[in-house]
Amino acid sequence: MYCKYCGKKLDDGVSFCTGCGKPVQKQIIKSELGSRNKKPKKTVTRNVIIAVVLLAIVCVVIGIFNKPGIISLDPEKRLVGTWYEVDDDGSVDYDEDIQFFSDGTFIGFGEDGTYSVVDGQLVFRFQWAVSSFVYVYDFDFKGNELHLFEEDGDEKVLQKEGTLF
Repeated sequence: MYCKYCGKKLDDGVSFCTGCGKPVQKQIIKSELGSRNKKPKKTVTRNVIIAVVLLAIVCVVIGIFNKPGIISLDPEKRLVGTWYEVDDDGSVDYDEDIQFFSDGTFIGFGEDGTYSVVDGQLVFRFQWAVSSFVYVYDFDFKGNELHLFEEDGDEKVLQKEGTLF
């Protein structure tokens, strides 16, 4: 360090300049304050690493808890699971259910068969030994409910298992 008045080189820790006798304490305080205001690169790097790790944890948690059909916008993926019919009074009828499987099959309506979504409609295909039957519903998801609209204007409301209130 050098004296700001006469330029003489000073030993560390001196209070007065040995050349001109002026106090050097203010210079020390200024240099100490200057070093305190600067953020070390280590802190910035550490904060970036912490942010990246937290983001990775959030992504993993979303991946773990994203059960099939919960967040997906794909209607066939949203269908997968067990659905119970909701009666006109709003109560859930646990005896009337339909189970959709990810392989495109279902069990319900007292039968089993296959299903698919074609042009925004839910298509059920029933196969018996000597004949087959196809039934088509317009449908819509409303929250945790699946609304099936029949050709005659009737509507069936189904509520997904695990989301019942």
